[in-house]
Amino acid sequence: MIQSFAAITREIDDAQAAVAEILAALAPEKNLRKHSLGIVTCFSEFIDTGVVQAICDALPFDCVGATTCVCASEKEADQLAMAVMVLTSDECSFATVAIPIQEGYAQSIDSAMAGLLKQSEQKPALFLSYFPLINTISGDMMLSAIDRATDGIPLFGTTAVDHMMDYSTAQTIHNGQAFREAAVLAAIYGPVQFAFELASLNEEKIRNQRALITASSGNVLVGVNGKSALEYFEEIGLTKEVLATGLGVVPLVVDHRDGTKPVGRAVFALTPEGAAVCGGAMPVDATLSIGRLDMDDVLSTTGNTLMPLLEEEGAVIGYSCIARYLVLGTHTTAEAGRIIEIAGDAPYLFACSAGEICPLPDAGGKLKNYYHNYTIAFCRLS
Repeated sequence: MIQSFAAITREIDDAQAAVAEILAALAPEKNLRKHSLGIVTCFSEFIDTGVVQAICDALPFDCVGATTCVCASEKEADQLAMAVMVLTSDECSFATVAIPIQEGYAQSIDSAMAGLLKQSEQKPALFLSYFPLINTISGDMMLSAIDRATDGIPLFGTTAVDHMMDYSTAQTIHNGQAFREAAVLAAIYGPVQFAFELASLNEEKIRNQRALITASSGNVLVGVNGKSALEYFEEIGLTKEVLATGLGVVPLVVDHRDGTKPVGRAVFALTPEGAAVCGGAMPVDATLSIGRLDMDDVLSTTGNTLMPLLEEEGAVIGYSCIARYLVLGTHTTAEAGRIIEIAGDAPYLFACSAGEICPLPDAGGKLKNYYHNYTIAFCRLS
């Protein structure tokens, strides 16, 4: 069984004050069980000012997490905030690792996961996973490598994001250290109970017109219908200027034509050659269509997705795609506020994401790991 409690601080400039506020709220001296893990999320400047390192150093357990542009916990939501959720248990234990994601990342993942799995005779029940946002290596490429290395152990988590147009300060976090190019994982061992809920694009708001992906490289969309990605976008009314004002807001919908459900994909950047850097794999011969996301969709799916998990006790962790945050416009904390309203006194941590990691059951009911865009995903742990 896992118990949980959380804290949030806005002390971005004074590390000592931030540590005092977090420790007073968490009261680890009386709340901790035999094994504990911290999950952190924060605005990236909390790293620059040393607050993240100071708080993680002050906590007597490993911490994992990622930066965000808005977070919520303990009935508070803010952009300039840092939240910490503690999972603690006598029966369940935790182990963490940071894995460099660069050239040869698959070998790094194989080596790191082999070392982690050797730490216990038990097989982990679940991994909490925090991925870096890298233009040339998409989240589902990392997920596939981890999936192979662990033989399909469920993964839940997020990809780091930030408030910058180029996402240049998006970082993962491991024990106070921040990484631009490292995946951070926490293994949970023992009799943990978990459940997932998620929601993605409204199928009624996906255009019927389909195009064919004719050239790609991993998550980089190079050609559509024999033209460059940018030429295709301009042909359907999405100019370079339109895309540049809100990269990630125009949902691409990819159908692999293999019987699996179509997936949403965000555009994070355009290359000088007219290719599009996307939030997931863009395979040749898959079909492409355009979706739409609005504020009503965001807020309605937030409530409908969270409420089923609150029917039973447990800690709730939620991550919502930054595209959902961007369509809220000036109402930047509206979705986080909806979480607060619904969750009440239940322990929860919520943050924006650049890619959501959450399993789904296959036709036989077995959980299968997936990487999502334009999605809100929740996990309940108990």
